[in-house]
Amino acid sequence: MPFVIKDEDQGGNNKQHLNLSTLAYEVISSDMFTFGEEKLSGFINTVFEYYYPLAEASIGRSLNRLIGELDKCLSNIPGDEKTKQQVLERLVSQKKERLIEKAKSYESGKTFKFWLNKRNLEYLTERNSECCEERYYTKRGKYIKCVLEEYARLPYIDREKIYFSPLMEEIQAAIRDKSQLRVVTGRDVIYSVYPYDILSDPLSTTNYLVGYCTRYGNSEDEKRPCSFRISALKSIRQEKSKSAFLKASLWKQLSQTITSRGVQFLVGNETEIHVKLTKAGVTKYRRQTHLRPPFVREQDNGIYVFQCTTAQAEFYFFKFGKDAEIIHPAELRNKFKIMYEAAINTYICEGGQLE
Repeated sequence: MPFVIKDEDQGGNNKQHLNLSTLAYEVISSDMFTFGEEKLSGFINTVFEYYYPLAEASIGRSLNRLIGELDKCLSNIPGDEKTKQQVLERLVSQKKERLIEKAKSYESGKTFKFWLNKRNLEYLTERNSECCEERYYTKRGKYIKCVLEEYARLPYIDREKIYFSPLMEEIQAAIRDKSQLRVVTGRDVIYSVYPYDILSDPLSTTNYLVGYCTRYGNSEDEKRPCSFRISALKSIRQEKSKSAFLKASLWKQLSQTITSRGVQFLVGNETEIHVKLTKAGVTKYRRQTHLRPPFVREQDNGIYVFQCTTAQAEFYFFKFGKDAEIIHPAELRNKFKIMYEAAINTYICEGGQLE
């Protein structure tokens, strides 16, 4: 049963007061910045709409899912129906108690108000809504709070999947239908993508659309391996009239490339990167395993050779500062020089001295 609106609020009351724990409010603020959402109401409505069908905080939905799963399992087990029903009721009762206690456990923190969008307001208050949470929460605000508190305690990569659910679903549909995708990047560059999968980097910090791509409208382009950060894309649209069928050998080659490079560095060719490391640089290389390029051999004078793309070398070694000097290739060495000089200039005052 949906939440009842008082008589004086009939006709729609979408103003909602909310109190979130400090942790939840900070996570939501951080995700808003990362995902490029400026309006708090917009962000909360998006998260609630996409997550309430999955959240344990939707206690009625959670219990209904459990009953369905138990019915299926128990139907295949010999025994009398009365005993099986008692087992089901006991398990559901235990789950219900645990979820109610979990809902009560979230502390108070930041109080504010936001505006429910039409879809969420209808779900929470319309008579014909499938919402059945009023029996577990005294107020709709408490229910919304618990959904958001649960969201805030998920790993970042799962929160990203929730917020970008429509893009994720469009990609999965294209993979299932073997259709191409029209992808618009944050820089307004448009690609035709032959989707392979949605994958994350080795530390599971970001979701990527992985596959082959060509420039949009340029069917003669060579198909190149690609990986797009889903959170950085402007739009994705399935193009059902355009097949994404490719030879099995190409998909196998892509899988091998992902294994060797990781999803972040599919673009570009691998080459030998020569880096002169100090003792501190060697220590940093041994300790900093995230996106570490493969070591090939050691040469004279503290020069180490790695096999990777220049993009990976830039990402990994730039933070080493004076402890890593790029020797080869010359283009990468010059790029480091320009970036370090630009950084120094930021700290130089008008007199030409470092501040």
